[in-house]
Amino acid sequence: MDDVKIDLEKYRELPPTFLQNLSGDKMLTFDILDQNGEVVFRSGEAIQVDAIQKSIAAGSKFFIPRAVEPTTGRYDYEIIPVETMKGIAAETAKTYGAIRSSGVMSYEQYVASHEQFAAIVQGLRQEDKNGGLLSLMREIENFDYYTYVHSVNVGVLAMILMYKLGYNKDEVRTLSTAGYLHDIGKLRVPKDIIEKPGRLSKSEFEAMMDHTRDGFRILDAIVAPGGQKAVPSIIKLTALFHHRKFRNRGYPYRSFRDKKSEQFYLEIPEEVRLISICDMFDAITTSTPYRKGVSHEEGLQFILNLSNYHFTTNDVYRFLKPMIHTLNKGKNILAEGDFIMVESTARSTDDSAKKQLVYEFARVMKLYKGRSLEPHIRIFYDISKKKKIHPIEVDLRHDHYRRIVRILKSDRMLDMMRTVYS
Repeated sequence: MDDVKIDLEKYRELPPTFLQNLSGDKMLTFDILDQNGEVVFRSGEAIQVDAIQKSIAAGSKFFIPRAVEPTTGRYDYEIIPVETMKGIAAETAKTYGAIRSSGVMSYEQYVASHEQFAAIVQGLRQEDKNGGLLSLMREIENFDYYTYVHSVNVGVLAMILMYKLGYNKDEVRTLSTAGYLHDIGKLRVPKDIIEKPGRLSKSEFEAMMDHTRDGFRILDAIVAPGGQKAVPSIIKLTALFHHRKFRNRGYPYRSFRDKKSEQFYLEIPEEVRLISICDMFDAITTSTPYRKGVSHEEGLQFILNLSNYHFTTNDVYRFLKPMIHTLNKGKNILAEGDFIMVESTARSTDDSAKKQLVYEFARVMKLYKGRSLEPHIRIFYDISKKKKIHPIEVDLRHDHYRRIVRILKSDRMLDMMRTVYS
């Protein structure tokens, strides 16, 4: 990139295809510069596809500011104060307790739940898109209280994720409510099953699985004063499908001979799939009386390692890229020397129109500020061909085809990697 004069420590290149996704009626929230440092498209303005094509024809490359690093202080404040979180959790305990007793949720309770996040969403700031910390409650003594705190945490995670992804504040409020109410069906599951510390029996697990359908039923039954359904479909679908998985099926699941698990998953709205990742992240990082939660760094690594299994690689990256620094206090989840698995897409030799996934083992050689999932790596093994290859040096900042999908952690795998790498 000899023709690039812009400071690559402060700016990163934006692929034209991604830029085209920003075109239309969407307002930019940042300036887009060319390789000379000149502003091509300004924050607060919409851009059109023909303007992008004209700039490409003129030889322009496109750059945006890198994510702000923790040294700037952007991570020194809480997006949502702890006291606010505690207040919402306390109100949730009261509301959920009433719903557990009655088995239904009233219109007034739904409106109150929706408004729990309204003031917070309204107070979100522009800098929250690039930094800040979340106040998530993790240490919980009372197990029943865990249900309430988990619901609040998932609502907050969904709120910040969707805000960072560029949804407008009305959409953010609706999707944070979807995260907040995703487990509402558990209020119909017997408490002895919810609180059981050991493995569930088959019948108990079936009762637990029913919480997704019960959640949909509870929300679908809520009627506004005018007689119409009160709850948006996206909130009800989140309650129903937040345990569906990509290759691992999950639940609820119906078997059709003409459809595979992957196809079912991809038919679920993207917002529901992303809230499902928020749900899993909080579940593994929050402590219960029977299990100690892992650190946020370990939780983020765990989510990455579910790529193309529980969740699609695209969905995992949609979650991780905006959230790694916020959830991990500005720090990376990779370390130099880590052994990783890289996924890429290649065209099949027998059908030029068909694509297949290729997997390689590599080692992290250098990390870059603000580019958590885009280090400089050395590829040394072709998994698809099952053979060691002459090392290939790749800078993932400029390789738009390869993505990290596993951080190898087990002693057995690490021993094998060291043997092959040497």
